[in-house]
Amino acid sequence: MNATRNTTPAEIFDWRDDYALGHAAMDETHREFVACVDALLRAEDAALALALAAFEVHARRHFAEEDLAMQQSAYGSAGCHIDEHAAILRSLDEVNASLQQGHVHVVRAFGQALADWFPEHARVMDMGLARWLTQRRLGGSPVLICPRALVAAA
Repeated sequence: MNATRNTTPAEIFDWRDDYALGHAAMDETHREFVACVDALLRAEDAALALALAAFEVHARRHFAEEDLAMQQSAYGSAGCHIDEHAAILRSLDEVNASLQQGHVHVVRAFGQALADWFPEHARVMDMGLARWLTQRRLGGSPVLICPRALVAAA
């Protein structure tokens, strides 16, 4: 049995180079996030619980790591950022409860909402954090080397 379903282009969430922050650890975690959300969007109904569980493990670790980094480094914009993470985790708890009642459409909508939310969150919230952490460690902002196509599109 195939654990992935036929998806439309809108239901596919692949890594894009413009999600990169120039902070290796955060970029790797974000690649994992994108992969987990993509798996959630592509999962057959029978595999949806496993995909949601994998996303949950990732998200709880991912957000805990970022939240801790913000707290330990006295990041000035931590409050709103941590609140966004907490809101996602609260939604995740509600989605898990809905799935237990057989509402797979709620899980699919959650996956799409995550795919819609992440690019802006990464561009604004996480880029600010990446810059802050890099400045604290090295005294300067991260430098991203982008292909010309990305630079021209910006």
